[in-house]
Amino acid sequence: MQEKKKIFLVDDQRIANMITKKMIETSGIECDILAFEEPKNALEALQECPPEYIFLDLNMPLINGWQFLENIKERFTSKVIILTSSVDPADIEKAKNFSQVISYQTKPPKREAIKELIL
Repeated sequence: MQEKKKIFLVDDQRIANMITKKMIETSGIECDILAFEEPKNALEALQECPPEYIFLDLNMPLINGWQFLENIKERFTSKVIILTSSVDPADIEKAKNFSQVISYQTKPPKREAIKELIL
């Protein structure tokens, strides 16, 4: 039996996390999902048990997505899917500087894209 994948959702908006969680759950992927509205809490949880995948918003107070990525790069091997409302080409280019970022998606997530990204 295949082990369930662990996924973190990091978005300061509770409704965004709920929508993403529902999309993942209905995609047929066996996984355990932990949602965080505070990036600081996600960073702490990474120390305990890093997930295979992180869905990460960019625009958050206190710790934004870029700061989160800087904090985890070279320390964790989690694959990051940026899930944001930003369609700024500069953000899309900046995301390419982080080797852990495997995709840049705009909200809301699409079930088909999730299925392709989470193997």
